[in-house]
Amino acid sequence: MAHEHSLGPDIQFRRMTRRDEAVAALVGRLGYAFKNKQLLEQALTHASGAKSKIAGSNERLEFLGDRVLGLIVAHRLYEQYEDVPEGDLARMLNTLVRRQTCAKIGEKLGIPDALVLAGKGEKRTVVTDNIVGDACEALIAAVYLDGGLEAARSIIIEHWASYLKQAPDMRKDAKSSLQEWAAARSLAVPVYETIDTTGPDHAPEFKVELSVEGREPARGVSTTRRKAEQVAATEFLRRERIWK
Repeated sequence: MAHEHSLGPDIQFRRMTRRDEAVAALVGRLGYAFKNKQLLEQALTHASGAKSKIAGSNERLEFLGDRVLGLIVAHRLYEQYEDVPEGDLARMLNTLVRRQTCAKIGEKLGIPDALVLAGKGEKRTVVTDNIVGDACEALIAAVYLDGGLEAARSIIIEHWASYLKQAPDMRKDAKSSLQEWAAARSLAVPVYETIDTTGPDHAPEFKVELSVEGREPARGVSTTRRKAEQVAATEFLRRERIWK
């Protein structure tokens, strides 16, 4: 019969549960060692798994984490993109801090496997993007409360790095940006022409050519004319270094 190893009458080793392993892996990916482990535990506790919804769940932490994330990302955008006007900065910020982005980062960190959800005898809570995104924001708040603003900043800048790099493409849709660029230079309105349509009726493919006064044409291919036009505009903006 197997016995638990003992260090005394009140201290015993126990095997790590699957969730323990998931939390340890998450902390490793996060790159931050918590001094107050209770903050980490609360950040990962969904309302369905909390003994007290107000004190035990991550909802209050999520509220705070949303503000910390917004401040740090806004500051980063302000510093990194000096030539971008306020309206475009706002659109970039909204995309970077929205719940879908937080959910994607939460997935990479391994939040779904580390969550505390509805317990035994209850209907199991389905893990959605909203739940993962909220937990990601709660985790930011936990880092902030445990280690301060600089600790939170370090975590956010590291894990949002690829999204911050893509931020210029989030300003506006490509066609709108191109039309504004052309108008600012007194150029004719860009012209989009469908030059080919291939594929079966249920899965067509459209090839569009974009013409801009005084510039080489650009082409785009996609499953709808509208998407193909956006692809062509994006190609033009990047080729001409209008979008970095």
